[in-house]
Amino acid sequence: MMHTHQTRYLQMTWIVALILALLLLWMLLTGRSPSSACCAEPETTSSGLNSIAETPFSFVSTSSQFSVEGNDKDVSWLSKTEALKAWLAGGLDWQLKGDTNQVTLTGTVESEASKQAKTEELNALLGEGVAVVNALMVPSPALVMPVAPEVAKLYFDTGKSTLPEQASTTLEPTIEWLISHPESKAIISGFHDARGSRENNQKLAKARAQASMDELTAAGIEASRIEMRKPIETEGSGNEEEARRVEIAIE
Repeated sequence: MMHTHQTRYLQMTWIVALILALLLLWMLLTGRSPSSACCAEPETTSSGLNSIAETPFSFVSTSSQFSVEGNDKDVSWLSKTEALKAWLAGGLDWQLKGDTNQVTLTGTVESEASKQAKTEELNALLGEGVAVVNALMVPSPALVMPVAPEVAKLYFDTGKSTLPEQASTTLEPTIEWLISHPESKAIISGFHDARGSRENNQKLAKARAQASMDELTAAGIEASRIEMRKPIETEGSGNEEEARRVEIAIE
């Protein structure tokens, strides 16, 4: 009977020893030890702390708010947050963002000179060691559409179709426009005063219009771009001096 108990005891001892041996082998293969298995801190806790500590500093600021991420202990200008927001209020849409070493300013500004001034102001506010990238946009000037000159009016002496002395000066804007705008054309209309017969006056008005056309062609304007257009009423308005005229319009 005693022999049987001894045999069972030995068997249990060998089983326990085998289990312990397998456990030790598993620990060796997995790099674990009894102390680390029972007492080590969870890896996720250490990893999470390191992740927070390693997050670099970054920020975004407008005139109304300032947000920060990461480690800001080495940012010397952070005490000037309110001054920075007040400075950003100088622009309608200015925004500043960046990190410890570089900041970028965006928005719009009225001129290149003002843009340069803002770079200098921001450098002074943030201090040395911070590179300023000025990305402010200067709007393009509004496109000004060219306007054709007003109707040129040449006033003639009584009974004559010779161009007045100031004709070249009067026609200069019209000629310049016609040269620079080849798609345009000149419309010439002659008028006369109330003196004399209607038939002779109409001939005189036509001769004055022709003299004006000759002046345009002499300046290099093609005849195909000049139209002689008889007005519905050839008798000019105003006093007699104003009535004896030729009008040159642009179309």
